[in-house]
Amino acid sequence: MNNDDLDHVYTGMAQALTRVGESQAPLFLSILGLSLLSRQPDAATALALLAQAESACLEQAAVANYPATSTVHPTAPTAPPTARPT
Repeated sequence: MNNDDLDHVYTGMAQALTRVGESQAPLFLSILGLSLLSRQPDAATALALLAQAESACLEQAAVANYPATSTVHPTAPTAPPTARPT
């Protein structure tokens, strides 16, 4: 998927979130997330995606931004995530 395709998909997701409304947004995102995770080749890849998203959410001002033209698989597990102090 190139950057234009990614932008088109992001716009479609934003519009769908608007249509379902704020109260249903968590359910929509859960359904979408599970659907996309189930399409991963294995559990390790899916778990790496979850860790990546969690890490992006916990970092200050973080944005999950992966170049569409990258030849490196951004979700390939390289090392287990380190525990964050609470």
